[in-house]
Amino acid sequence: MRHLIVLVSLVFAQTGWAQVPATGELTIQTPCPAFQSIRRQSNPGDRFVAVGQTLILHAENRPDGDWWLVQLGNERRWVAKSCGTVEGETWQREAEPELRSEPADGSAFAHYTLAMSWHPGFCEGKGKRPDCRNARPELVLHGLWPSNAKAPHPAYCDGSDRRSFCRYPSLSLADQQLSSLRRVMPGVDVCLQRYQWHKHGSCAGLSRADYFERSIAYSLWLKESEPARQLRRHAGARLSRQQVLTWFDHWGAKGAVTLHCRNGALEEVRLRLSPQLPAQPELSRFAPARLQQSCPSFFDLLP
Repeated sequence: MRHLIVLVSLVFAQTGWAQVPATGELTIQTPCPAFQSIRRQSNPGDRFVAVGQTLILHAENRPDGDWWLVQLGNERRWVAKSCGTVEGETWQREAEPELRSEPADGSAFAHYTLAMSWHPGFCEGKGKRPDCRNARPELVLHGLWPSNAKAPHPAYCDGSDRRSFCRYPSLSLADQQLSSLRRVMPGVDVCLQRYQWHKHGSCAGLSRADYFERSIAYSLWLKESEPARQLRRHAGARLSRQQVLTWFDHWGAKGAVTLHCRNGALEEVRLRLSPQLPAQPELSRFAPARLQQSCPSFFDLLP
């Protein structure tokens, strides 16, 4: 069987080469550990690949690197190239103009978290913050986060660190994309997008443009959903947690939603999505789990 491996040449990042997207299948010839992080050699669950297994490829740790990122059950794990073979042809495209910033240390993640703030709940008590001056009763984008089932979650994969949002350099997004982002993320007024990229987006294995394109598309998808419409209809009411979760259950997201409250009022809705995140949200898959809710049985939905 002939398999194709598509490699994208990339520029050299601050902390090393970024990983390179790949397609194809790896046939295991030698039993090997399957690591969650190459640098840390972390292997939650002590998982190994066995002789004869055929695994789907997602990426190489760097151009001409030593590791494959493979699909192992419902996780992505790193396996040494010496563990198996990939038959077929390979070729390279010209380098993309933007750096793909999948963690250079080889970290992987289990799912995406789409975090959407209930704007009045988020802004309650925040005074005259620029992103709260015109708070409306609707969901707005907080971020799209590569996540694990439990902490620690991938963060700052480009080697940056936590700082005031506007102290990060400009992301130089195209004007049209920045305008679209501003419509779903009022936090652009306080440079939230810069922080979200460096802390979370740099761990997603996507270019900046692709990461924010998905952030915009998925936030619009959730904003236009029936659960979001129900929230808007009930703005100003006191709701039961079960009632809101049932709206999401009927939408198909049972077990994939957590509600987060502050001072007895809804502040955020978080949706778990598969790490294979297609550009079209309607093709995505939820990532249900046994989740703990941070909202009480009854809470306020501020208008």
